[in-house]
Amino acid sequence: MLQLRLVNENGYTVSLPGFETVLTVSDNLADLTEWVLLGEPAETDAAHWRQIARDHADALGGEKTINGRNALAKVGHHDARRYRVQRTRL
Repeated sequence: MLQLRLVNENGYTVSLPGFETVLTVSDNLADLTEWVLLGEPAETDAAHWRQIARDHADALGGEKTINGRNALAKVGHHDARRYRVQRTRL
């Protein structure tokens, strides 16, 4: 048995309402389950953080200010491709 945990680029476990991000599965289902976790749950979490980054940039003045432009440049940092699944053998 393996425990699969969706983690973000900082190594923290992702927690999303409506999604299970920590699952216990048999060895033969691990690859399929990993693919599922890296799909919609990872993209939903990344989209949430991109929106927060955009709101932060807008609060700093958006395109009109240097701080706003710097903050907007960091929006792309929140990318689901940076997420990974951590496997732990039980």
